[in-house]
Amino acid sequence: MYKNYKAETVDQAIALGLEELKVAEEDIKIDVIEGGSKGFLGLGKKDAEVTLTVINPELKSYDTIDALINRDHPGEEKSMVDEVLEERNAEEETEEPKEETETHNDTETIDETKTQEAAPAEEAAVTTEKPAAAKEPVEDTSGKPEDEFTFDAAISETADYLHNVIEGMNIDNTVTYEVDNNTGHIELESGLAAKLIGKRGQTLNALQEIGQNYLNTIYRSYGVIVLDIENYREKRRQTLENLAVNMSKKALRTEQPVKLEPMPSFERKIMHNVLSDLENISTHSKGNEPNRYLVIEKK
Repeated sequence: MYKNYKAETVDQAIALGLEELKVAEEDIKIDVIEGGSKGFLGLGKKDAEVTLTVINPELKSYDTIDALINRDHPGEEKSMVDEVLEERNAEEETEEPKEETETHNDTETIDETKTQEAAPAEEAAVTTEKPAAAKEPVEDTSGKPEDEFTFDAAISETADYLHNVIEGMNIDNTVTYEVDNNTGHIELESGLAAKLIGKRGQTLNALQEIGQNYLNTIYRSYGVIVLDIENYREKRRQTLENLAVNMSKKALRTEQPVKLEPMPSFERKIMHNVLSDLENISTHSKGNEPNRYLVIEKK
């Protein structure tokens, strides 16, 4: 699904398309058909022409380009995971302006903090009278269920927990999982996949964060989860790779740094890797989590 746009310059043609399609640059793939020419004394003047192709999986759900352009703009619905999203927004509003920079080796930080082990239960008070007959000892099982969890069992529990959270959002779903070393891949299926994904994957990422926090409370060793639905993670990877190429071209064309929207560290890493072999482009991240963002610039 694509459309061509013409203007005096490439940037003006792109801006014209973004305005009509009501999308961001990361939602589209940009191909320059004609760079444009001012001509000489008005002779031989040519407009720039670009093709904007929709690559965002959510926007590609529209049947035609006209349906995309004429889509409604209802207010965003709040979901049960908005608490996580609102916490991030609150951090952004109260965040100090100090920034840190990082190089190509931007890696995903995984919270390995686990809940502290519960203190042993106090022993029951001893009675003063000796019982007539000896009672069979009763095993104290406090604290044992968590300790006895294997990683496979912990992922199974986490998958069930996420299923119940989503059911609480009044969304029918089924959950399956696979375990690969210390990573649990949890797959969702639902007729309301778009709602579970959210804008640029924000809801899916929030659900993954909730699941990771739950796993950390029931499994004492190192382990992570990856939550996916309808192969969204792979589609998002392709979108980010296309965005990285588009923005690197823009940085070269304008000779100005290009700042992207905040995104999780594992998404920034995808873009770092795509551009790492380009000799005339450099990338680094700025800001503080969860509002850290990527900067692409010409060397």
